[in-house]
Amino acid sequence: MRGPIVEFTPANFPKGVAENGAIAFLDRDGVLNLGKSTYINSPEELEILPEAPEAVGDLRRLGFRTCIVTNQSPIMRGLWDENQLFVIHERLRQLFLEYDKDAHFDMIITCPHRNRDNCSCRKPNPGMLQLGSELLRKKPMDVFDSEQKIIEIGSKFNAVKWWKEKISPVNELDMMIGDRNSDMGAGWAVGARLFRVPQSIGIKHVRKRIIDNNDKGDYFSPVR
Repeated sequence: MRGPIVEFTPANFPKGVAENGAIAFLDRDGVLNLGKSTYINSPEELEILPEAPEAVGDLRRLGFRTCIVTNQSPIMRGLWDENQLFVIHERLRQLFLEYDKDAHFDMIITCPHRNRDNCSCRKPNPGMLQLGSELLRKKPMDVFDSEQKIIEIGSKFNAVKWWKEKISPVNELDMMIGDRNSDMGAGWAVGARLFRVPQSIGIKHVRKRIIDNNDKGDYFSPVR
């Protein structure tokens, strides 16, 4: 199945900062920018939530890789294509760096599918997080010949056993920040620490918590 769509924009960490080996997975709409029921259809519709760039900058200054994982079904609905997605994300990156020079996104992964497409990347399925972990923890330039790439993961990743115990993460500091149960489910499935935020406030709501390595995150049960 076509997708997900991966945008890889490597950058060095801030001066004096060492990579800590962990990844902060971030939902987009409702976490970084204000979401809309009719989707974000153009760069002009982006409204950055307060303190979102500074929160991302905080994570980078602590050595986290940052990876946006976002469901964007308008692509498969035929409302717009991946080229429009790239334009929206380019503006998103520009706005964040204007507010905080360290607010860089290492990778943006987008699921273009609808619920009925039964893909393995649309959250709460963890395909985007598993793919991000795989790519960011190897040498991404070994597999990337351009900044944008459409990857067909198909059934590459194992089905999630939602009724089992939460698994151990690749890195104990890995986290998922989102505003919906689907975000929490995807993070739970890879063992990440979970931080849920109100849609109208976004990442500002947990800004202090996500820089505390002793914070175990929010409780979430996928079968409750």
